Amino acid sequence: MTTVEHPITRSELRDELDRTLRHYATKADLVELKSELRGDLLKLAIGLATLQVVGLGTTAAIVKLLG
Repeated sequence: MTTVEHPITRSELRDELDRTLRHYATKADLVELKSELRGDLLKLAIGLATLQVVGLGTTAAIVKLLG
């Protein structure tokens, strides 16, 4: 006995693609991620600059006390 397969319909294909492609990022997702990364990078740069200023201030204070 052979089974007869019916051709796939557009709605079935659309449902299958929706299920399959659900895990992929959209352009909007990538734009949002890019803006988040820029914000995080800016925070990191500000934090590093602050650390450098504090380190230089501490070094200057130590030199002044010892010199």
